[in-house]
Amino acid sequence: MAEFSEGDALVLWCAMLPDLRRVAAAGSWSERLERAATRVRDGGAALDACRQFDLVDAAAASEPTRSTDGSGALPIYPTTRSPLSPRTGRGDYRCPRGRCARRDRRNAAGHPPVCALFDDEPMLPTGATP
Repeated sequence: MAEFSEGDALVLWCAMLPDLRRVAAAGSWSERLERAATRVRDGGAALDACRQFDLVDAAAASEPTRSTDGSGALPIYPTTRSPLSPRTGRGDYRCPRGRCARRDRRNAAGHPPVCALFDDEPMLPTGATP
């Protein structure tokens, strides 16, 4: 299997951050998670943050321990929010800051995806349409 890169880790971190925030709130460790999110947002290593929160194997860092599509295959890209075609708008969206390779689509209600790392900033259209 290919080495899990910093770019792969950033996509995984961005995709998993909303779920991590829900779990952290329930477990009273939100402050720790937000410190890590701030480090990554400010240019720190997403791979270190993924290791810290058990998203990748800390020993090998060669593959994720969790994925957003359940397959564990690399590269990790988030699955679209819904199998349904969007009701309004079309096309793919990309990272609003151009920092990672994440791609997503509008949800079933037609809302564009957001970037959890950058305070739910709307992702930007790529110009590609299905």
